Amino acid sequence: MTHVIHALPAGEPDQSHPSARVVVADAPDSYPCRRCLTDARVGERLLLLPYDPFPQSGPYTGPGPIFVHADGCQGFRFAGEVPGQLRRRLLALRAYDQACMMTSAEVVEGGRLEQALGEAFAAADTAFVHLHYARPGCFACRVDRAPAV
Repeated sequence: MTHVIHALPAGEPDQSHPSARVVVADAPDSYPCRRCLTDARVGERLLLLPYDPFPQSGPYTGPGPIFVHADGCQGFRFAGEVPGQLRRRLLALRAYDQACMMTSAEVVEGGRLEQALGEAFAAADTAFVHLHYARPGCFACRVDRAPAV
């Protein structure tokens, strides 16, 4: 893959945020943890809290809801493969330039993600891409071009 996936690009969310809520996964493949990029198992506790994945403020920036395992988990380490939680879902792909201004957007099935990323990064002004889960609209992860070797 010619892209690198970053689970929490702006660092860890503020778990003490006053609007954070504890939820318990009650269905398989329904609670995607943004820290490890795996779906919680039924019965696992998660925190639902706000998170802003942008590196700087702008018109498109601002916090949105994410889940993270309440009892901690191993952070995602990109190993060249797209996580299953992305493959199983309908995704909103939003490309941004260096100033965090949106340059393109598309909705794709997770199985077409690599192709859609290739198209987004074909534009010279695309600096990074955010993936969101299209149905609930929640932030999933950030994708960057792989460093040149």
